[in-house]
Amino acid sequence: MLSSLIYKLTAVFVMAATVYASSETNMEQPTKLLGGILSKPETCGYKVSSNSEITVHYRARVWGEGEFYENTYLDDGTPLKFKLGRDKIMKGLEQGIHGMCTGEVRRLIIPADLAYGEFGLPNLVPGNTAVIYEVEVINVNSPFTNPWFWSGAAAITFAFVFFNRFQNYINNSKSANFLKQKSQEKKSE
Repeated sequence: MLSSLIYKLTAVFVMAATVYASSETNMEQPTKLLGGILSKPETCGYKVSSNSEITVHYRARVWGEGEFYENTYLDDGTPLKFKLGRDKIMKGLEQGIHGMCTGEVRRLIIPADLAYGEFGLPNLVPGNTAVIYEVEVINVNSPFTNPWFWSGAAAITFAFVFFNRFQNYINNSKSANFLKQKSQEKKSE
């Protein structure tokens, strides 16, 4: 029952993508990153930011093609996990998902220079061809939600304040000794 429903939904998506892709063949490929929100959650828990560890599902297809060459929903059902800004992912994908909320779905039209460039992806994406990604953010683990981040920030702040006050104490002691020495020199004259 469930598998037939998934099969029917997949067939509808493939037909819709084919119709949309056929209209793309008459259009010029984009030269800059374009994107639009397909679905947005009612409340935005966490947003994707630099150094966030994120989990996404996505489907990817070539500009003007109807079939998806990559689909994490169907391949093995395992979403992709990576750290934004640290792991090597496509520049256009990284820029396009920045600021997305957990549960949000976006369609990104990524130009060739931000995708696979002049070489393409062998047997899947021709060179100098844009790609279209539909990305769903499943989970965002921001460094700001990690308690070790906050304990480290507190330790650094404490160390800065302590050493700053200690340095001021040393400087004040040097000044006091200098003034004491000058006053003794004046008395001895």
